[in-house]
Amino acid sequence: MSSIGHVPRIGILSPATEPGMRHWWKELSLGLNDLGYVEGSNIELIWRFANGRFERLPELAAELVKLEVDIVMPATTPAIRAAKSACGNIPVVFPLGSDPVETGLVANLERPGGNVTGMATMSWRQCRPRLGFVRDIMPNVRRVASICHSANAALQLQVEEYRAAAVDLGLEFVALDFSTAEAIENTFVIASENDADAVLPLSDPLALDNAKTIGKLSMQWRIPVVSPFQEITEAGGVLGYGPDLSTLFRRSAGMVDEILKGANPGDIPIGEPQKLDLSINLKSSRALELEVPSSLIARATYLVQ
Repeated sequence: MSSIGHVPRIGILSPATEPGMRHWWKELSLGLNDLGYVEGSNIELIWRFANGRFERLPELAAELVKLEVDIVMPATTPAIRAAKSACGNIPVVFPLGSDPVETGLVANLERPGGNVTGMATMSWRQCRPRLGFVRDIMPNVRRVASICHSANAALQLQVEEYRAAAVDLGLEFVALDFSTAEAIENTFVIASENDADAVLPLSDPLALDNAKTIGKLSMQWRIPVVSPFQEITEAGGVLGYGPDLSTLFRRSAGMVDEILKGANPGDIPIGEPQKLDLSINLKSSRALELEVPSSLIARATYLVQ
């Protein structure tokens, strides 16, 4: 795809703040480095951050198209939709997306077709086991509450999976929405008013971006948090379970390389997580008077003592 002397330009479309996803995007750069790409030498990265304002994503995608980038890399479904809409025939490689078939972005995982490929978190599949972990650490749990960024429509897959899993486990389930980072605190107020025994943040960049806030609110309201993110566990959440997202960003570098060497993005299979990580904050569990089974501690890939 890239002609002799042409330095490929990769447009990065990130829904969160620059610090919020810095670690993951760094993994993309490291993956590109491993394949012989050096930023400022034989590849250029052009960054656009929506800072949690998802309504800005279409405008930022259009900016990248005007800059004549060779590939656009949007993270999460709203950014992928914005890129797909703006990009015409420009290849789109997402290092982070939900279930692209269920959300209608591609035809199938093996042959996505069109100009889109990438790495799928398949986040909804982890909701049921995550709810099982809630039962493990809280045998008397009765009611759980998800907290959902309302601007990210793809999160409804996770909400519905939690709702179905809660029914199967005999639990009451309440879905709470927030529209901005500032509104996250109010979801804990409502969760407390609803006597929720645990709060379940969904796999969303705004939740990750506000990991410290969520950890602090968990302790303040004495409601355990079980999330998809190790970062939230580090900040005070009791447990995290989900894919190591940094590896998805690194693996997406290989797709960029294939396309720059002439591959059609629609012929590159969508990648999926190869392993799921379990993080446990024993300090938080002690503060909230929860007993984490030794079998779970033995399985943990990351512990906060």
